[in-house]
Amino acid sequence: MRGPIVEFSPGNFPSGVTSNGAIAYIDRDGVLNIGSSSYINRPEELRILDNAPKVIGDLKRLGFHICIVTNQSPIMRGLWDENQLYLIHQKLRELFLQQDQDAHFDMIITCPHRHRDNCSCRKPNPGMLQLADNMLRSENPITTNSKQEIIEIGSEFKTINWWKEKIQPKHELDLLVGDRNSDMGAGWAVGARLFKVPESIGISFVSSRVIDEKNKGDDFSPIR
Repeated sequence: MRGPIVEFSPGNFPSGVTSNGAIAYIDRDGVLNIGSSSYINRPEELRILDNAPKVIGDLKRLGFHICIVTNQSPIMRGLWDENQLYLIHQKLRELFLQQDQDAHFDMIITCPHRHRDNCSCRKPNPGMLQLADNMLRSENPITTNSKQEIIEIGSEFKTINWWKEKIQPKHELDLLVGDRNSDMGAGWAVGARLFKVPESIGISFVSSRVIDEKNKGDDFSPIR
């Protein structure tokens, strides 16, 4: 099965800031922009949630890598293709940088599959998060030279025992922000701090919590 779609564009940190080694995994619809039951199908449909760019900028100013992880089944449903996805994401980047010059996305990873496709990357499976960890922090990372690429990931990315205790994260400050339990499950599977937000408010709902290194995030059990 084809893998997730990766848009890899790591950028410099703001002046005077160095990486803290952590990754902020951020869901897209309902967290950064207003979602839709009929999907975001064109760049013109994007509506940024209040203060979302500032929160992303604040995370960058603290040294976080920013990785957007989004399920977008319209691709496998045949509603639109990777080229349209790229246009949507280019507009998303543009809108964020217009409001905060530090609100740069280092990666956007998209799972194009439907639930029935039983892939390794659709949240709550953590394949997209594990891929980001590999590409941003591994000593021997998977590499890409294109602005957008389908990267195959092996079945080992899906080997999760949901009944065990939450694992320790690769970095103690790793976090995930999402509006659904599927987002929480993916973050739980990599040990990240979890922050669930209302889809009508998005990431600004937890703006002060995500920049607080002592905040352990929300409690979550994937088997409830």
